[in-house]
Amino acid sequence: MEQLQVMQWPKWLRRNQAHRYLSVADNTFMKNYVHNGKVRAYQTAHGIRYDRDEIDEAVRHYYD
Repeated sequence: MEQLQVMQWPKWLRRNQAHRYLSVADNTFMKNYVHNGKVRAYQTAHGIRYDRDEIDEAVRHYYD
């Protein structure tokens, strides 16, 4: 019997992780989420990161 693996996503995502988390292209993530202000880019000690919970909230209210 084959078991499904559950992907664990960190709370703070790098840009290349954030667009894969949404299953969209990088330019789609930037255009539809970041540039229109639905998801903020946060400067951290480890570079720019995106909050997974903020992304989830943006998806819930995408068409609002």
